[in-house]
Amino acid sequence: MPHPQDPPLSREVLLDVFCKETRERLARALASLEQGPEGCDYDQVHQEFDSLHGGARAVDLPWLEHYSRVVAGYARLLRHLKRGGQHEETHALLTQAVTALVEQCRKTPLIEFLAEDGPEMPMRAMLNSMQTLMQRASLDELSPCAKLAAERPLVLLVVDDSSTSRMLFRIHMPTDSGHIVHEAEDAESALRVALEVRPDVVFLDYNMPDCNGVDIARKLRAAGLDPCCILLTANVQQAVLDEARDASFAGVLEKPVSRDKITSALRMAGRG
Repeated sequence: MPHPQDPPLSREVLLDVFCKETRERLARALASLEQGPEGCDYDQVHQEFDSLHGGARAVDLPWLEHYSRVVAGYARLLRHLKRGGQHEETHALLTQAVTALVEQCRKTPLIEFLAEDGPEMPMRAMLNSMQTLMQRASLDELSPCAKLAAERPLVLLVVDDSSTSRMLFRIHMPTDSGHIVHEAEDAESALRVALEVRPDVVFLDYNMPDCNGVDIARKLRAAGLDPCCILLTANVQQAVLDEARDASFAGVLEKPVSRDKITSALRMAGRG
């Protein structure tokens, strides 16, 4: 006999679960922002609010869906700018936006808002700042991915647990490029080598025993490095592409590698 299906969860139950997850996401985002512009993991803030955006859509809270999308976009924009004192003001603006939502949740639980209702949230300042930053951003302000178009030898780091894959990468590297290639086989050696050589571009294998390439990229950025990251994978599925995009990878290089693929990947990275 077929098993009876569980009844669908009510919106109240979904909202209750969503509220708990939201409090946890906001706490993590705020904890990262409290590290200041140099220590903040803007990727994490973007990911928390990107997930919050999807959850708000699922429970039908349009105001929160819109607000979280703006905050996620602003965090991602700051991720693409160099961290430093010149961005204290923009960092403070992002922190205020997150704090405002935390205080709003403390004052009025999300579960009490109807789908069509919502509080007034401080979005205008963020939107104006985003427009200004995008207009003023120069090549020197952008992340290394945007600088690769310049014709100069690059410092590359290939992170792959397979020695064969690393050897094939070296074999297929264009001989006249002048690029310097370093290697690492796991997350620990990747961080050690990256801190030593400060690579312009890091090629990261997606599937490794101890840590996947996306996680290693986050570790590098948390350590204060800002390389252009390209994902290496033999499994180019939409979910992998989405994960790479959400983690601000410049592109995905499908295995097995070839000279044309490497050249194309570096060219794609150079477009930022």
